[in-house]
Amino acid sequence: MTFNLISPATFIYCREQRLSGGKMRSALRKLCQHGIEALRPQRVNDRWRKPMVSRRVAADLRKAAIRSGTYGTFDAETGIGWDPIWDSPQRRRGVDEILGSNQSKIHSIRPPKEHKHDRTREARAQQIEALLAQADDKIEEFRLEIEAKKPKPGIEEVFKKMSRGTRN
Repeated sequence: MTFNLISPATFIYCREQRLSGGKMRSALRKLCQHGIEALRPQRVNDRWRKPMVSRRVAADLRKAAIRSGTYGTFDAETGIGWDPIWDSPQRRRGVDEILGSNQSKIHSIRPPKEHKHDRTREARAQQIEALLAQADDKIEEFRLEIEAKKPKPGIEEVFKKMSRGTRN
């Protein structure tokens, strides 16, 4: 008795084929025929057509290839594997492109705007410290002004009050 040993990738592929009814998925067929063009939208007669393989289905096929260990190679006859060139450009973007707020070729590294009270916190702290340094002098001036407004104690003030009389 002889046993036919198959690779795990082929086993997973066969299992997925059996679950899908034994025939190749439509997305796999389109990837075999058209390659990367099946994943891109196309402009035909000044109108855009959707990609032949949606991003959701492409992600599903990619994950299946990773699980089966065939990521990095693609066999167009059997539809097994995934070509890394097909990965979406967002996956391959570097940190420099993500950090920059300017999406041109020259990326500026600009800090996030944050809330205004966070941005102006240091200026407010310096202003408060400057006002606190002047606070003792201002308090002393205020007390002297209040003291100057008060009438001086003595007989003259008593006569002034009596001469004014009572107001009814």
